[in-house]
Amino acid sequence: MADVARTLQQILSRLSAIEEKISPDASGAPKAKKPRIETAQKAEDEKIARKDIDDIRIREIVPVVPPHCLLEDLVQSQSVAKHVMFGRQTVDNILKGTDDRIFVVCGPCSIHDVKAAKEYALLLKEAAKKFEKDLFIVMRVYFEKPRTTVGWKGLINDPRLDGSYRINEGLRTARGLLLDLNEMGVFAGVEFLDTISPQFIADLVVWGAIGARTTESQVHRELASGISAPIGFKNGTSGNLQIAVDACQAGRGAHSFLSVTKQGMAAVVHTTGNGACHVILRGGQTPAGIYESNYDEHTVKKVEDTMKAKEINPAVVIDCSHANSCKKHTNQPIAAKDIARQISKGCDTIKGIMMESNLVAGNQKLKPGVTDKKTLVYGKSVTDACMDFKMTLGVLEDLAAAVRERRKLKKSSPSQDIEIVTPRETKNLTYKESLNSVYRWTDDIHIRKITPLLPPECMHREIPCTSEIAKTVFEARSGIKDILAGNDDRVVVIVGPCSIHDTKAALEYAKMLKEERELLSKDLHIIMRVYFEKPRTTVGWKGLINDPELNGSYKINKGLRVARRLLADLAELGLPAGVEFLDVMSPQYLAEFVSWGAIGARTTESQIHRELISAISAPVGFKNGTSGNIKVAVDACLSSRCPHSFLSITKQGLAAIVHTKGNNDTHVILRGGKSGKMYHQNYDEGTIKTVIEKMKGAGLRPNVMIDFSHANSCKDHKNQPNVCDAVCKQIASGQKAIMGVMIESHLVEGNQKLKPGQTDVSTLKYGVSVTDACMNFKKTQACLRKLAEAVRERRKASA
Repeated sequence: MADVARTLQQILSRLSAIEEKISPDASGAPKAKKPRIETAQKAEDEKIARKDIDDIRIREIVPVVPPHCLLEDLVQSQSVAKHVMFGRQTVDNILKGTDDRIFVVCGPCSIHDVKAAKEYALLLKEAAKKFEKDLFIVMRVYFEKPRTTVGWKGLINDPRLDGSYRINEGLRTARGLLLDLNEMGVFAGVEFLDTISPQFIADLVVWGAIGARTTESQVHRELASGISAPIGFKNGTSGNLQIAVDACQAGRGAHSFLSVTKQGMAAVVHTTGNGACHVILRGGQTPAGIYESNYDEHTVKKVEDTMKAKEINPAVVIDCSHANSCKKHTNQPIAAKDIARQISKGCDTIKGIMMESNLVAGNQKLKPGVTDKKTLVYGKSVTDACMDFKMTLGVLEDLAAAVRERRKLKKSSPSQDIEIVTPRETKNLTYKESLNSVYRWTDDIHIRKITPLLPPECMHREIPCTSEIAKTVFEARSGIKDILAGNDDRVVVIVGPCSIHDTKAALEYAKMLKEERELLSKDLHIIMRVYFEKPRTTVGWKGLINDPELNGSYKINKGLRVARRLLADLAELGLPAGVEFLDVMSPQYLAEFVSWGAIGARTTESQIHRELISAISAPVGFKNGTSGNIKVAVDACLSSRCPHSFLSITKQGLAAIVHTKGNNDTHVILRGGKSGKMYHQNYDEGTIKTVIEKMKGAGLRPNVMIDFSHANSCKDHKNQPNVCDAVCKQIASGQKAIMGVMIESHLVEGNQKLKPGQTDVSTLKYGVSVTDACMNFKKTQACLRKLAEAVRERRKASA
């Protein structure tokens, strides 16, 4: 009987909670849903624990073969090592101008058929021999394909082309092909999309690219600084040139980032910097969808001047495809002809070109798991359309002739053969034996050291997820989900310092914010902004995780521990936290304590960041691009709703493949944009309506968060209250699509300079941001009250 009575009491409690949620208040409007009631009930019934808030969107995590094992199976011989070194040195000499040829990166948009790739390689080898005095030819061997939303993502991700995501098989296939190409005497170039896969293949690559969607990404710039081969950074998809130049500057510097060792263990990689970074021009696309080329003389000169101003060797590679061809493969020869004309007239800045070329012209559709692979046309691209080889030869002939004309004009002689200086001759060794000899000729030459990273599980045990912490996180996430679903009419407010650099000041701020959260809880769902990583335009202090001592010592293990401790303290205080995710490994240390997450403007287009969010257990917002492009944020929401597979680590710190379920709790964040030196805002009614239409058109519920800072405030913290007033006006007038706002706020307004290793940390002012300038807490309170009042007005209008 006691059990029956207890069950009846639980049912009555639930019914009472439901009745309270749906019954009108004195004004006649429905009460805002109170997730705390539901959470408290769940805590009583099931005791909320780590399992309720962590890895809930991960289908499974499976082991990935340690790089060492794959390198031991598919070993790089001494002759291959010399071949790779020769290729890299040649490209480097061309970039420096000591070799007057140009290099040509030419091949399929992406590799999907190893047999066809090898057949193409044989043809390209003959062409390379024919034009060797004027051109240095590298085969484009792209194994990963960034998608606008979803689709086949390349041979590493899906080697069987059927959606089975056998990444271990894909890595083996990729390395095997690169090894075969090098043994054939063909040089290979790839695009790098993540920080782990290079450990499996980078020693066999003579040139690499960072794509248009990831050039702004901090982690990709850090990665490039450690790659042993020359790296080209593409301009942004919008056509933004500055971000590619900034990326070159950042890639030339020393960095520290998270990756794995050759043994497959989580590690911190400390780099020396890559001096062979250069710009790739690939055209752009306007917000209206119009393609704009950027291979003209004026643009090339502009990039040259910008690079010189940054004291970077002016080296430009031009992509004849993508926006430069208006996405039509038949236009590539037109672009190449104009580039050849510039070279023949004496242009030294153009060091190379890129072309998409295959055995057969055009492309064909591939839908993994749907398309019958037997029906695919041999030698034809399954991604972007390519030129056939006959047309490719014609372009190579034009380019070679242009180099000869330039040589005549400058009265110079063809470059002499390069003599490769290697360590003393050694016998053909196994991989184990060659770790300190042959292997070291081509890999990790820009790596200063690799240090161990504490496994996430050790940190979890040190700073455990208590039921109190789990309750805070679960309740906060539930509240945001209800707001996104339209079941709660409150507004989410992400408010706090631009970045955390002082945990004492952060906790003092948190206690003040907690009072505001409780006071305004009927109208606002307040989450503290707790950003531990700071993306930089080029270089600078990169946040508490990277550099917890603020002195350039990069004690990342300590940074992760400090970050987790602060998140735990906030949750125990009853204050939920929001963070920005910058890489695929640090979430294993922190994500269970996070109630809301963001993907920043620099990484919204990045495929690995979209894949990551499909696994994150919390709701996440995607910012529009730095140029103001809104479509990329909508596309990101669409992509992250789908299941994905990507490389990361397990809780035990081992390299692994993460298979996700997808994240439906995503939304767009509008943060303004920048064109040249001009900021433009996007929180006006017209833009909001446009975003609503785009999201509805994509089959998404229109949920928009507005960032009061960044370009929306013209990077002036004093303008944030003005943005607040404009947004409050829209909310009060009944705009329901605005579900949240972001505010940069601290104890004291403004900011102060911090130069790691130079600034005396003891001289920093307490409670003042060391990154972007923030409002003080008094002004923040005023904004919060205005927002709460606007929500009440909207509620009345709705009623």
